Amino acid sequence: MRKYFNKLFVLGVAFFMLSCDDFIEKQPIDQLSQATFFTDVATTRTAVIGAYRTLTSSFSYGQAFITIPEFAAGHMAHISSFPEYVEYQNFDIRIDNPWSLNIWTASYATINAANNIIFFAPEIAGFGTNNELQNLVREARFLRALSYFNLVRGWGDVPLILIPTSRQTTSGDLRVSRNAVAEVYAAIISDLTQALELPLTASGTGKGRATGLAARALLSKVHLYNGNYSDAAQLAEEVVGNSSYMLAEDFSDIWLTENSSESIFELQFDQQTPNTFVTNANPASRQEFFALEAALDVFEENDLRRDFTIRTAANNTGEDQLYVGKYRNFNPPSQNVPIFRLAEVYLIHAEASAKAVSAVTASSLESLNAIRERAGLDPVTSAASVEAFSRLVQEEKRKEMMFESETWFDLTRTGLASEILGVSTVQKYLFPIPQLELDLNQNLVQNPGY
Repeated sequence: MRKYFNKLFVLGVAFFMLSCDDFIEKQPIDQLSQATFFTDVATTRTAVIGAYRTLTSSFSYGQAFITIPEFAAGHMAHISSFPEYVEYQNFDIRIDNPWSLNIWTASYATINAANNIIFFAPEIAGFGTNNELQNLVREARFLRALSYFNLVRGWGDVPLILIPTSRQTTSGDLRVSRNAVAEVYAAIISDLTQALELPLTASGTGKGRATGLAARALLSKVHLYNGNYSDAAQLAEEVVGNSSYMLAEDFSDIWLTENSSESIFELQFDQQTPNTFVTNANPASRQEFFALEAALDVFEENDLRRDFTIRTAANNTGEDQLYVGKYRNFNPPSQNVPIFRLAEVYLIHAEASAKAVSAVTASSLESLNAIRERAGLDPVTSAASVEAFSRLVQEEKRKEMMFESETWFDLTRTGLASEILGVSTVQKYLFPIPQLELDLNQNLVQNPGY
């Protein structure tokens, strides 16, 4: 849905930001009963819009979920040497780091908003024959799957909560343990399998909402992370082969045009829902976040993406400074954030299709080269092995998706983080469970190495 947040929605969905007061240390901000809120399509639609809105928080895709993985990937710096940022660069994160807690809390806020919809909407009279209501629940499942995918990639075993929580139900008795990664992935796959039934695409006011192709893109990525390469390749083929999306001819169009031709799922911001990161990372605005020289070094000089992705501009003292170039619309700070776009699906297909048959196929090369050719780079014609080809894909993905929260997770998935980023031990591939969560819930245990 394009630019869909407004004050009426904010008032209507405030209570869906509920989360456990003991588990996530968030108090309900409205005493309205969840069960009595859901009465029809209109109230459910409002709840779904509220669930999308949680993703725009500065603790989620509105800033933290962009910056923290990019600090870890060695792409970004802050104007001040605040320990909470430097720790991610040095892979020496304290268990009381506020950003670990912020992302964790924001993720469970989205999950709880989705849980309310998934749990209560099916109780509305006529749900079984109401396709719109059913699709709203499928959208909620997509959002829940996305949030758990981000959590499981960042923390490994995490609590799997699939029912709504409130102060009344959790203040004394919700002391959940961490569920194994496999259990969390099973829940993610279950949610996305149902979300596949959504309409394949959205248009008009539906821009920014989950679709069947967005669910396929996310599920393809989930299967890639799980090593289910045949399933990942098949789903990626379904997305790439659909004529609804095409690669933008000019890389900059993805960022200068809202909901571009290759944007599969794009989080919508506007003046009422501003993008905090855009404000803080722009050379004409607050100038808090910068790009590192090491990020520039990732690119070949003739890569057409380089000078747009990393922008050179004068800082407050008049000296040239490297900035994050993809997020430029700061006045007002309403730039959208593409969460899934076609280029990533091409690269998922390239890797998955090769690993699925243990051979670098023409189809694998074609998918990789579609991205390289747009960047003005020579095509790859062969690779010594599947492993060598996979590494080429990771390198290409890093250049294509820099400042899109992917590099850190992709390199830890493939084990290349130690070699490329200098991470001393695989235990540091995961973030620490926030200390506040451990204090509140004795059933949680810390990740090894912290």
